Amino acid sequence: MASELTIIEPQQSPAVCLDDWVAEGRRLASIRLEIDWRLGDWLAQGRDHFAPEQIEMALGEIAADVEQARALRRVEKVARAFPPAVRDTALTFEHHAKVADLPREEALPLLIEARKEKLPASKLRVRAMLRKVDLGLVLPREDDEEDDLWLAAVRAVNRLPSKQHRRDLYELMEDADFGVIEP
Repeated sequence: MASELTIIEPQQSPAVCLDDWVAEGRRLASIRLEIDWRLGDWLAQGRDHFAPEQIEMALGEIAADVEQARALRRVEKVARAFPPAVRDTALTFEHHAKVADLPREEALPLLIEARKEKLPASKLRVRAMLRKVDLGLVLPREDDEEDDLWLAAVRAVNRLPSKQHRRDLYELMEDADFGVIEP
């Protein structure tokens, strides 16, 4: 889907008071939060009513690139994990995203803790990871530099947008006799 870039100049008002400016920021942040939830709910609804290939076609038309399609799938995952009745409106979408892959009976107490303690989403993520370790959903890792390098390499290859990109990388590696690849 091709679209033209539209540059919108910010509106300059002669005098902006701090309170009004902060209020506008709050309003925009609220809209952002609502949009994440609505996109997730919309995509979940589509998956409930349409075939997987139809959903993928729609994502291809809506998402500008692979990363944006991945982001849409992420918001769907969070929306499915937390239907409207169990969302904590005092917390951000990101808070919910950090615990979305935990079983709901494990995620909800963490969200309650986050609200009570006013935890940022990044700290909630750490607590969620520790809970996953406790539940045996994730095994704790030993500090191993070689393992970290392999993991980073695998993640980098997995981020390539297609099989063809992976094939191209493999060819570059072969051409370099599996030595240093020159850019």
